[in-house]
Amino acid sequence: MKKLMVLYPEPENRSSFLEYYRVEHLPMVKKLPGLVSAAFSVTEEEGSPYFVFFEAVFENIDALHRAMSSATGEALAQDVPNFSPQGAVIVTADLEVIKPEQA
Repeated sequence: MKKLMVLYPEPENRSSFLEYYRVEHLPMVKKLPGLVSAAFSVTEEEGSPYFVFFEAVFENIDALHRAMSSATGEALAQDVPNFSPQGAVIVTADLEVIKPEQA
């Protein structure tokens, strides 16, 4: 499995960022071809260099590349300046799932 992570810096206005992100941006994410799952987290601490952490999981690197080069992937990339004028940091990684031991 491959994970795409997008780290968004602290915005000028948190509530405006989240409103746009939830209403406009995330519905496009659901349309990415080959998407296995996606989630995002919002930081609670003051002074963190990042405000939102987005994660998307794909079966393999080829599926991730197909998704990001699709019309939806390109639209998502072009949409980022609409809510995060400072851009974002994008990281890809191998995903290893650790399951808890059964008692």
